[in-house]
Amino acid sequence: MVAATMFGATAAHAAAPRLKLTALAFTNDTVDATGDYASNKLTWTVTNTDPEAGSIFGTVTMRMRSTVSGELVGHDMVARYAYQETCCGDGVYESGTPQESTYSFDLPVRAYSDADTAIWEVTKVTIGSQGTTITVSGTRLQAFGYRFTARTLIDSSGPSADSISLSSPVRRPYFYVGNGAATVTYDFTVQDGQSGFWKGTIRLAGPGGASVTTAFTWERDEYSTGLRCGRVTGGQQDGIYMPCVLDVTVPADAATGNWRVAALVLRNNAGGTTTYKNPTAPSVTTTTNSTVRASDFAIEPNPVDNWRDSVMTDITMVVTDTRKGLSTVQLDLVGGCQQWGLPTTRADGRVAVKVMVYQQTAQCEVEGLAVIDGAGNVALYGSMYGAPDPDLTITRVPSTEPPTARSASLDPSSLPVSEVGQTSIKLTIDADVKVAPITGVSVYVYDANGEVVSQSGGGSSQAPDGTLTAWLYLPWWQDLPAGAYTVGFELSDAARNSTAWNMPDRSNSRTLPGGPVVLTLTAAG
Repeated sequence: MVAATMFGATAAHAAAPRLKLTALAFTNDTVDATGDYASNKLTWTVTNTDPEAGSIFGTVTMRMRSTVSGELVGHDMVARYAYQETCCGDGVYESGTPQESTYSFDLPVRAYSDADTAIWEVTKVTIGSQGTTITVSGTRLQAFGYRFTARTLIDSSGPSADSISLSSPVRRPYFYVGNGAATVTYDFTVQDGQSGFWKGTIRLAGPGGASVTTAFTWERDEYSTGLRCGRVTGGQQDGIYMPCVLDVTVPADAATGNWRVAALVLRNNAGGTTTYKNPTAPSVTTTTNSTVRASDFAIEPNPVDNWRDSVMTDITMVVTDTRKGLSTVQLDLVGGCQQWGLPTTRADGRVAVKVMVYQQTAQCEVEGLAVIDGAGNVALYGSMYGAPDPDLTITRVPSTEPPTARSASLDPSSLPVSEVGQTSIKLTIDADVKVAPITGVSVYVYDANGEVVSQSGGGSSQAPDGTLTAWLYLPWWQDLPAGAYTVGFELSDAARNSTAWNMPDRSNSRTLPGGPVVLTLTAAG
């Protein structure tokens, strides 16, 4: 047998717990909200017949009712409560046990409404415990002190919005709908210094009289006291100031072409409305690539040799079905490349767009490619648009050969011991010019026993003829004895290949073709 509780909860058997609202009232029957700040304290008591229950929780929802229209108006106020919870701007636990407990909430009363008085009332109470939840609303609240009258100022204006923009990270106002709906995200801020912003709608108008309307409002974050309008968190309580980032969905079966913001309608908590018709806002273009289109994509040349300098390459394609000619091609690349100038049409009819590949960029990919004709029709390609992949990746010429030294020399090659630390010694290395330039030299000085007595290193630039320069730094504080010292070195290139030369402590060291490099320290004369 199924039995119904007083407030609509059901129990599967006699042992099921029963949740109940037993008391609810505002402290004051009337409140003057025309000053700086006003509030009215709501207190309520809930019970649970389950003797084993260790918690109870729920929400209390309050709204303002217009004394002009008799309708509920404005954003609701929701107070969350839970057994023994006393923080965070919500309902406050006052006393009791999970079987019978009392809570309170100081309701901020709006200073503005659509008349000199307004009614505030509790519209819903939820009570939950151990998987059971009941809702108390409507006429069932009238047995309690669920409402009061507020004296208010009359709201004399509607909300206002600042400039409307496309939200980041959108870089182009184009959307591909060949695989499904397009989501266009708009960014703007609403302000209402009197009653506060409540809700609104944004309407896009498209080709052939098509339109899309999206309703929005702000909400409180589920696990904090923060406020959220669309994708963004922020703003001031009750919508006095509210940044909004809204997703507007253009269905896949909607007409393709140009879509613009035709209207932004904003309503405040007193019911006042502001309508922006054809506001200044960026329009967007949707496409299925069914008018203008591109194909046969290529990169010429690819791979590129940008080991020593930035270089140009061309993205080429065949563009067909343009109306009023080709207007432009826009590339979005990731990885160290940049479109360089406007497209050109070659003698063979292929469209070419130059791309700067910056020095030593290993790889860059076209993530977005937009072709726009003179009539404003668009064809889109790449992951940035969720569109067909043009499969365009610029790569660098590979370099697998390690550096090769041909000879090396010192200047000076002989030095009195007394000048150690005072005279700079230049090491000049002659190396093969390969695909990847040599970028680093590490120098090691060995004594007659093969022990390292000095080492230095750093970046180095290989000249066009293959030569490099490094410097020896001898430890003046060690009192090096006179004698012959062998100089070895390690070369590393931009491809992270390396070789060791004349280094007796390295098993992979190679013998320098021009013979060993020897520094002679002579005794003081």
